Amino acid sequence: MYRREFTAWYRRMSVVYGIGAWSVLGSLFYYNRTTAKSSVDRKDGLTTETPGEVSEHPKGFFVETVIIYKEDFVPITEKILNYWKSWTGGPGAEP
Repeated sequence: MYRREFTAWYRRMSVVYGIGAWSVLGSLFYYNRTTAKSSVDRKDGLTTETPGEVSEHPKGFFVETVIIYKEDFVPITEKILNYWKSWTGGPGAEP
């Protein structure tokens, strides 16, 4: 039974690996084809600006992020560290 489970797992992972590898190769092929096509257009003088290529940033555009914490907020990393210290015998955080 163990060998059968292993071969099933191995086949599944082989399929996942194969799909990933062929996806990367297909993406590279597509990218190279589109890059070569756009370079031929530029040589002919048919340059057009694509939506992905912005010459300058729009004026007045900004992003504002506001983070509001609770009054007695304790970060999750500090909680995990205190829990770990309680199991290992180290000094925990002062209450």
